[in-house]
Amino acid sequence: MNQDFMKEKPVFPLLLSMGVPMILSMILGALYNIVDSIFVSKISEDAMTALSLVYPIQNLIHAAGVGFGIGMNAAIARILGEGKSREANMAASQGMLLSLIHGLVLTVLGIAAMPWFLRMFTDDETTIAYGLAYANIVLLFSAVDALGMAYEKIYQAVGKMVLA
Repeated sequence: MNQDFMKEKPVFPLLLSMGVPMILSMILGALYNIVDSIFVSKISEDAMTALSLVYPIQNLIHAAGVGFGIGMNAAIARILGEGKSREANMAASQGMLLSLIHGLVLTVLGIAAMPWFLRMFTDDETTIAYGLAYANIVLLFSAVDALGMAYEKIYQAVGKMVLA
């Protein structure tokens, strides 16, 4: 794989080629939340409240995945910069394993803590039931989300921004 393009390409086109895909990715993530809110608000006010209560936990788990991914990104990019592709592959593999473990741990902890968390904010059983139903679906995919973040950051580390 040619890693010299980041050294040879002019700065502004390089920034555009790396920045625009990330911006589009963030816009799509924001659109997900907007569309999710639109559909859930059509169910009931209680469902929308439940979604709003679960969102911080969902966001926290996603942020943890991004944190792991950024650490992987930095390690892989640094190691590739030193010309050690075998070690970069090992760092990516270890990062993927740790991301999977973190996703599974957060799934278990999130599902276990969600009833307590929701009851901190509401006593309405309908809202809690909607919140638990939504949270269980979201939390079951925490490991998938963590792995997705890991893959995205690995691709970014090697300069494949459009693929990420």
